[in-house]
Amino acid sequence: MLRLVAGLLLTIGTWVALRWLVGARRSPTLGVWLLDALPTLLGFVLFLIATGRPILSGLGIASLGFGLGLTDQMKRKILKEPVVFADRAELLDVVRHPRFYIAFVGVVPMLLGTVALLALVLAILWAEPPLWHAGPWMVALSIVLATVIGRLAFVLPANAPLLGPLYRLYLRWAPTRDPDADAARFGMLAGLAIQATIARAERPSRQAMARAAAFPPMPKGQGPIIFWQAESFVDVGVLDPDLIDRLPAYGRLKAEAALSGRLSVPAWGANTIRTELAAIAGISGETLGLDCFNPYDAFVGVPLPSLAETARAAGYRTVCVHPYSRTFYNRHKVIPRLGFDRFIGIEAFAGAEMDGGYVTDVALAAFVADLVASEADDLFVFVISIENHGPWDEKHDHVAPATLPAVWEAYPDVLPLARWLRHIEATDRAVAGLRFALEAKGKGWLGIYGDHQPSLAGPFDDTGRTDYLLWQVGRGAGEQSDVAASDLARTWLGLMASQV
Repeated sequence: MLRLVAGLLLTIGTWVALRWLVGARRSPTLGVWLLDALPTLLGFVLFLIATGRPILSGLGIASLGFGLGLTDQMKRKILKEPVVFADRAELLDVVRHPRFYIAFVGVVPMLLGTVALLALVLAILWAEPPLWHAGPWMVALSIVLATVIGRLAFVLPANAPLLGPLYRLYLRWAPTRDPDADAARFGMLAGLAIQATIARAERPSRQAMARAAAFPPMPKGQGPIIFWQAESFVDVGVLDPDLIDRLPAYGRLKAEAALSGRLSVPAWGANTIRTELAAIAGISGETLGLDCFNPYDAFVGVPLPSLAETARAAGYRTVCVHPYSRTFYNRHKVIPRLGFDRFIGIEAFAGAEMDGGYVTDVALAAFVADLVASEADDLFVFVISIENHGPWDEKHDHVAPATLPAVWEAYPDVLPLARWLRHIEATDRAVAGLRFALEAKGKGWLGIYGDHQPSLAGPFDDTGRTDYLLWQVGRGAGEQSDVAASDLARTWLGLMASQV
């Protein structure tokens, strides 16, 4: 009995600690208290069924709670947002693509923590006798129950009978739909469950809104079109006048662009797909609702209008190129639904030059230039670059970091900033190759934009803006205008139409 009490105390303590962590001191109703406590209590029961050991079960909940709390704090520090329900979709990617996640926490702390936890689990397994023999069938039962509960909590179908009543109940509790505010009001776990349910219930109507927002037609005869999403890119000349000469190719394009300026993006430091979908499909956060956190998880489960689909309707062959795993962020399913005929991933870059742990932008640009040279003029290429993805550590660098202005030396992330700047300069060399490829064709368009600012302490714009330009071969200088990423594609089509 004492062991059962100890396990329950560990479980309840974990729940209280998570509430304290997000500032949830009170909850509006008893139902909210129960909803917030239910995941930890159910988790304890499932662990107990599988192991028969209450102290070990409480430790299991405490370990999961610690991991969730640590993740929440790291996200707040690095990405300026708390844990959100959509993060569930990335759990497997932590294992498949650890550099994108674990490196920001630190490999050594992760390894030491894992070893210490395993040692503690083994010690308790040896020291705590089970209340009953937990054989394979008990373990299987707990896994089945956990799967069913997880699906009810996060992936309940939109037509499930339970979804409507839950949705109406949660709306009566007046959630703000802001992850931070809802976590502080309802508790972390209740906030996640409420927002996940609202997102699922509203998804069909929001998808219908997105499908109804048609693009204007693309005029024919535009020549090859390259749309380049530059990883962690901002125009450093805008950040600091002392760096205005660091991007000569981009600067020349900007001076001759039909349109250029600052770009308001829905991401900071990561979550590239938020800006990616906004730029290629013109879908705003207002339309996405709570699916804005990871629109590739479920929202793009149906075909949606996009710049690529519009180009295809105009007779273009549409290609997406991303020198990384095509399954990352579910892109292998999403990209075809956005109007692309072909999706080229890392498999096409065997032996390509690497830097910072990723395929270089110069190698990527050379691949795209070869595509443009070998294909007919009616080619639309959307390029998702990756060289300048963090973390910007020395382990994967084979070139010295770039020099920084003296005033930047005061920033705590000075060495990562120098490595980030070196990759920005590499992007500029890639831009020069793209321009040459289009000029060799004698016509065409090049669109370039940054997906988000880097997750570094530096001289960055707190509003989260990056930069963009839309350049046409032989057109000459145009205007400057700040736009939102979700308006970029339609703005570009308007420029094309103005030439007809």
